[in-house]
Amino acid sequence: MKKILITGGAGFIGSNLVDHFLSLGHKVVCLDDLSTGFEHNINHNFDNPNFSFVKGDIRNKQTCVDAVKGCNYVSHQAALGSVTRSIADPANTNSVNIDGFLNILVAVRDARSKKDKT
Repeated sequence: MKKILITGGAGFIGSNLVDHFLSLGHKVVCLDDLSTGFEHNINHNFDNPNFSFVKGDIRNKQTCVDAVKGCNYVSHQAALGSVTRSIADPANTNSVNIDGFLNILVAVRDARSKKDKT
């Protein structure tokens, strides 16, 4: 059994990945701020002991560090899509899609380095 973090796990693609990995018997951590994802996509998993939900923003470095802890794999699906949104609010889109992604990458790198040293 592996532990898998799925960022954006309450979105359409992420929630399907959550369901898939849970059906294979893996532990799944779903990280989502619910800005574009929906709790109703994942609420059927709340009673599953292999599922945990973290309501948080990938722009918060500590949230990323905490979510990555103990995970074997990360499937990064969190993003603000929509060309229209990116034109209307390019700074926020950049912040989530670039800075948030970097936070996930750094959290994974740091978690792997600590794992290698123990």
